[in-house]
This record gives sequence, C-alpha cells and structure tokens, in this order.
Amino acid sequence: MARVLVLAEGQLGDLLILTPALRALKESFPEGSLTVLVAQRRRYAGEGPASTVLQAASSGTAEVLLRSPSVDTVMEVDRALLRSLPPAARIRAESRILSWLSSGGFTHVICTFPQERFVFWAAATRARVRVGQRSQRRSFLLTHRPDVDRKSGGVLRYYCALAEAAGARVHSLETEYRVGQEGRNWAGTVLPQLGIGADVRPVVVHPGASGPYRVWPPERYAELIVRLQRSGQTVLLCGSPYDRPVVQEVLRHVPGELPRLDPGPSVDRLAAVLERAALVISNDSGPRHLAVALHTPSLAFMPRFQDREWKIYHDPRRSVVLQGEHDCPLCAGGVCQDRMPEGESFGSACLRMVDVERAWAAVQAALRRPRN
Repeated sequence: MARVLVLAEGQLGDLLILTPALRALKESFPEGSLTVLVAQRRRYAGEGPASTVLQAASSGTAEVLLRSPSVDTVMEVDRALLRSLPPAARIRAESRILSWLSSGGFTHVICTFPQERFVFWAAATRARVRVGQRSQRRSFLLTHRPDVDRKSGGVLRYYCALAEAAGARVHSLETEYRVGQEGRNWAGTVLPQLGIGADVRPVVVHPGASGPYRVWPPERYAELIVRLQRSGQTVLLCGSPYDRPVVQEVLRHVPGELPRLDPGPSVDRLAAVLERAALVISNDSGPRHLAVALHTPSLAFMPRFQDREWKIYHDPRRSVVLQGEHDCPLCAGGVCQDRMPEGESFGSACLRMVDVERAWAAVQAALRRPRN
C-alpha cells in the first residue's frame, strides 16, 4: 500500500496550486495515505508562536490542505523558529525531523521545490520512489528526475508533472478550496456590520503582496476604487496585518469612508468573503489564487516576465492578468529584477507600466462578463 509524502512550501498560492496534483495522487493511490510536510517561512499574525519546530498543522495557509479531501495528514516545519535556535538546539531539532521522516514508512516522496533541504529530507525517508526535478543540486539522491521546471510550463503543470512521475494520473488542472461553515458564519456576521448585505456582491480589493515591489501603486488602486464607487459598485478593501502599510496608503488616497476588513490568519474566513465577491482585484498573490479556486473572477497585476511561472489559468471568465507590454528600463535579458524607480515605496518599474485607464477597462469588462 502506497504511503505518499509531499514536501511543500507554505505560501498560500503554492498550496492552492498544488491541489490538482494532490487530488491526482489520492485518486491514483486510493487505498494509500497522503501526507504533506509544509515548510513554513513565516507564521501569520494571530496564529501565535509555534510550540515546536515540527508539529501537526492546525491553522494558517495549511488550512488549504486541512480542508482538502485528498490529504490525510498535514505536518509543518517552522523554518523561522528553526533558524532562530542556537546551534546545539538546532541540530537536535533537525534530528527530530529526520527521525520522523525515516520512521514514517513512506513509499513515495515528491519534492515540489528544487531545494537541497527537500532532497535530503526525501533521501532520509528511504522511500523506493523519490521524485524531484532533474536540474537541481544533489538530484542523484532522487530515484525519479523528470526534466521539468517551473518556468517551462508554469507552476501548476510543474506540480502535476512531478505527481505523474510518481505514478499518478492527472485528469484535471482545476484548483480547489472548500469553504467551511465557520468561515461562512463569520462572513455572514461581519459583512452586514460593514453595510454589505447578503444580496450584495462587492468588488474585493486586496492590495497586499509578499514584498512592496510586487504591489501595484496604492494611489492607482485608490483611483480604481473611486471609479468603482462612482459607478455604484460596493467596494471592500481587504488585507492582513502584513498588508497594513499598503492598505493605509490606499486609504490615504480615497476620500470618504471605505469598508475594510482584516480576516486575520484564517484562510477560511478570507475564502468566505472572496466567494461572495463579484470580482477580486489584487497583485499576483495568494488571494488571486484563492479567488480562482473558488471560481470567483479575479484581476491581478503581475511583473512582465513572471508569467512564465505564474500566468497559469487560461479561462478569461475567472482570471485576468495585466502586465507591462514594453521593455522595462530597469530590467534586462528577459528577467524581472524587481526594482522600484528611485523615490518610490511600492511597485516595480514593470508593474508601473500598467496604468489606471487600462486597469479600469479590464475591471469593467470583468464585471460585465457573466459569472458561471
């Protein structure tokens, strides 16, 4: 009986994009078990500190997996906590991780990122099938090395190709997230307090991202919001504590009151809000991928050359991407350098190539398009 282990990064987008591969693995090994070990780079505000470096997942981005019918067990490694330990304690913690891996009885291991750490972890399991891309360091420790990478066909197909190399058959590339009742109850209580009734589908604007260079300029978000309000559309500004600087900058440019919401560390609460939206406007970030998984139309701003990895959805009714269309003055060789113009606090040069008029036209088209 197959015991499958998937080694994954903990960003919200990555875990959502991984769901088709996980579903394929479960369908292909229905009598077996599927465990995901998530390497978390950071814990979200409100989750509280991790009690140990390796523990069963219970919240945060791991909710994507906890709510998935394809996954049996979800474990997390807190990388920030691991790095903060003094040398002796860190060695002991690493030893506990290796002991858990070696004692799990795993038959198949998939490294979803080309990282030496994942390759070493895969080797520690002594699984008979150890999968990871060929072009990475220490790949000789793997048994199956498909010649794939994230840029050649996009991250979604990359994850599925790794699952296929492990013996799975992929029938669908649809990502998924199943909203829970607690999330819906929360949204049903909070949204009316913001003046958004059950019959209203707001446009949700989520301007945060993993770094300021990935943020479309806040003043442009603000202009979009003002135009939406003038057209009679209800707008909800959304963001976590990590997004507070950009959210405050957007608010600084919006006259009057604007409903805003912080769903906290709960992915399920955010999902319950996004599933009710007419449209989600964001950067190329986790909320964009969550909207797609929920079949909510989305519009995202993306650096010009990031599309090789991240322009992965091809249904224009559900996912619209806006990018710069001309050569970037700060980048060369077809590679985004993520450099912001001098004196700017948000938005790389190529993100700034997308002006408000183009974005507004795309928003209007998205709102006119019938929703499935």
